[in-house]
Amino acid sequence: MSGTQSLERAFLLLRVIATASQRGASLDELRLAAGCSQATAYRLLQYLRRQGFVRGALQRGRYVLGYELFALGAQAGNASALRERARPVLLRLAQRFGDSFFLLVADGHQVLCLDMLAGTLPVQSYSGAVGGRIPMGVGQASQVLLAWLGRSERNGILAHNAATLRLDYGLEVQRITASLPSVKRLGYASGLVDKRLPGYTGLAVPILDGDGQPLGALSCALARPRMSDARREALAQAMKEEVQRLLSALNKPE
Repeated sequence: MSGTQSLERAFLLLRVIATASQRGASLDELRLAAGCSQATAYRLLQYLRRQGFVRGALQRGRYVLGYELFALGAQAGNASALRERARPVLLRLAQRFGDSFFLLVADGHQVLCLDMLAGTLPVQSYSGAVGGRIPMGVGQASQVLLAWLGRSERNGILAHNAATLRLDYGLEVQRITASLPSVKRLGYASGLVDKRLPGYTGLAVPILDGDGQPLGALSCALARPRMSDARREALAQAMKEEVQRLLSALNKPE
């Protein structure tokens, strides 16, 4: 087995273990997922374990992700200090409105949740938790990120995700694209109703760099009946103000 193949299989094992959550994945499950022998899967697991990327689960014979991945992920998610500087922003907004607030970034054809702070009211969200991913095109954060991307890049992402958006969420690319001029004019997005979470809505504002390119998005989620016109206006104003504070903090010399 070549070094490249070993590396690919090791990454595959990590992804399978990640989907197994707290229960962990067994050696046999990992062997089948990687399409390799038990000996090969075991050897790769032991290497990952020595590096701290995998550890034993509470249930004997099963494996969960190691803490080294958490440490690396924290550094990756804070490469530009965005996550660190955005944390107080999420805290202030959650305390003021009682809703759940999220920091999300574009990652290829997906949107990645870098951080979140739950409010006092229970809510469902697309990303679910820190590290959660959703297809670009789903949710209000996707709308603001897409609105400020170049047309060619945006069209490529939506074309790639078109089948998933239609089948899993009931969203058509044309509907998403048609919403973007309004998003850019208003400076925020309120999301599109889909079949996955029809009872929830939210609002997102972009975090733009000096060239007008999206660094990420601030987003909130709440039950649809709570989103009155007055609340939408208050959220939009407060979140835009917080983005300006965040950008000032990011641009401040260390």
